[in-house]
Amino acid sequence: MLSALRTSRSLRLTPLRVAGSSRRAYASVTDLNSLPKPGDRIHGFTLQKARHVPELELSALHFQHDKTGADYLHVARDDENNVFSIGFKTNPPDATGVPHILEHVTLCSSEK
Repeated sequence: MLSALRTSRSLRLTPLRVAGSSRRAYASVTDLNSLPKPGDRIHGFTLQKARHVPELELSALHFQHDKTGADYLHVARDDENNVFSIGFKTNPPDATGVPHILEHVTLCSSEK
């Protein structure tokens, strides 16, 4: 009986295609016409540039904060996943490497 099940054509499984065309079914490209135009002000930010990136199926919008000059990059894509990140420079006062050494001493040397 098991041999009959193994050879049955109706029970053969076919692998699902994960990449390529099946991915495009839910991740369509965001249209630039529906987004703000360069020079538009939104919540204290001014849009500097807007670029369509077809290879990644997204539109990138570069905003700048009016009061502080902080840059904000918004990635517009038809996708449910969202990510948020803030980055800023923390330049060391000199080239001795002390901040890097302290980082390793505090984060890597403890056994607890």
